[in-house]
Amino acid sequence: MRPIRAAVAIASVALAAPATASAASLTVDPVRPCYLERDRVFLMAEGYTPNGMVDFTREGRLVASLQANPVGAIQGNLKLPGLIMGQRPLTYVATDQTDPARTAQVSLTTTAIDVRVSPDNGLPNRRLRIRARGFEGGRTLWAHVRRAKPRRGGRVHTRTVRIGRVNGPCWKVRARRRLFRRGTAAGHYRVQFDTCRRYKPHRRIEYDDLSVTITRS
Repeated sequence: MRPIRAAVAIASVALAAPATASAASLTVDPVRPCYLERDRVFLMAEGYTPNGMVDFTREGRLVASLQANPVGAIQGNLKLPGLIMGQRPLTYVATDQTDPARTAQVSLTTTAIDVRVSPDNGLPNRRLRIRARGFEGGRTLWAHVRRAKPRRGGRVHTRTVRIGRVNGPCWKVRARRRLFRRGTAAGHYRVQFDTCRRYKPHRRIEYDDLSVTITRS
């Protein structure tokens, strides 16, 4: 079994209302120990050349060049990049084009929303090692096991399994659980992980899922 997860990294900063200027500074709001991939945060740069251009870089790569307002400030929305798995430290730097000595930076940590399940093969009712992260929506991670296509004339039953408590600043879970019963019928199944006990196929909260095929010899 392997999780299916894809994300596209996009970062943008938008010019907004003026702010008071002082020494060069760069801050984000809200301030958190960990952010979800593709989260939006409010970025504030102050203390730059009035009406001058400011370069914004991430890990040395130019993200945007924006003009400061008459008091040398820039405010706007920043969309964090997407991740395929794991967590990643990010450092944003704002440098004044007219006076490069006016520079400031802010660092933050982002996490993907992903689940890794092992081993990849074996008996349906084997205990699986489950490692998940990025499930901000609640205190407990749940797995909803559902047959991809119902049998002819039958209903699709959803089996819900409690995986474990969500812990830490990046919302991690580590557990060993059985997702399937011994007598689970052969077929193709979808396992949806989320932080809601009741299954719904399309939630507004983020979730991750994996696809499982069970065969009988």
